[in-house]
This record gives sequence, C-alpha cells and structure tokens, in this order.
Amino acid sequence: MIGWLMVLTHMLDRGVLVLTLHGDVTISDRATVSQKLAEAVRSYLPQAVVIELRTPVVSAAALSAVLRAHRLCGQAGVALSAVATVSSARRLLKAGTDGSGLPVFASRQDAIAAAASTSVATPA
Repeated sequence: MIGWLMVLTHMLDRGVLVLTLHGDVTISDRATVSQKLAEAVRSYLPQAVVIELRTPVVSAAALSAVLRAHRLCGQAGVALSAVATVSSARRLLKAGTDGSGLPVFASRQDAIAAAASTSVATPA
C-alpha cells in the first residue's frame, strides 16, 4: 500500500517482469515506490523488466523512480525498458533519461516483445 491506494502491481509475461505504476508518484511516495521496484526485481531475478506508467503526466518523482530502477537493473545486468501510452509522457521519459539507453515504448506488448526477444538472444 502506497499512500491511500495501491499504485504498483507486477506480473510475469514471457519471462519478463512487468511492473505497472497505476497512478502518479508523489515526492513522499518516491522512496517507497523505488524500494518496491527493487524488491520485485530482487525477488524474481528476471532477464528483463518493463515499467509501465499508466498516467498521462510523468511527475519528477515518477521519473526519479524509473531512473533509480534503471540504475539498479543496470548494476544487476537486467535489461529495463519503460512504457508510456501518452506521447508527452514518452517524450519526458526520453528527455529525462537522455543518453542512458533506456528504451521507451508506446505499448506494453511492444516492450515485452522486445525485452523477451533480447533476453532469449542473450546467453545466460
């Protein structure tokens, strides 16, 4: 439980851990969201992770949580990509992660397909 409602869920799809933020992340929730993202990655030890942002606006706190997850996954050798269905949110993610190599997709299906094909192609 983060704040008054659950904003983070997860599932596995083709071996890819999909973490979905169902609402915006506030500054006061940023550390908790980052911790929950890290716990999920450590629990499942996936080959790839997709973070889906289901909000039309990406706040600075949400961007910070995604960047922290990107660093964590990079250190663990786990590929990470992001999904934002709203084009302005995708632009913000791409601008905020400029040069970091974070792939940003418009749909969950595209991100999972790319991550699944990359993890299959990468030897363990």
